[in-house]
Amino acid sequence: MPDETIGEKAKGVAKEAMGKLTDDEKRQKEGEAQQAKAQKRDEAEEAELEAQRKRAEAAGHKGSEVRNQD
Repeated sequence: MPDETIGEKAKGVAKEAMGKLTDDEKRQKEGEAQQAKAQKRDEAEEAELEAQRKRAEAAGHKGSEVRNQD
């Protein structure tokens, strides 16, 4: 998990907690949304890393298949 999303999640948690403490539903919802956005960003970054791993793996397999055909 990247540092920037950890910070965003922490800000969201704090904002949500402040909203609950002050009975400010708007701030609470903003905090929840901020946390959800950071979570989605984490998931997107993980998916991209997985795609990179699979591309690298596929490139390695293609190379060995080409050599075996010669």
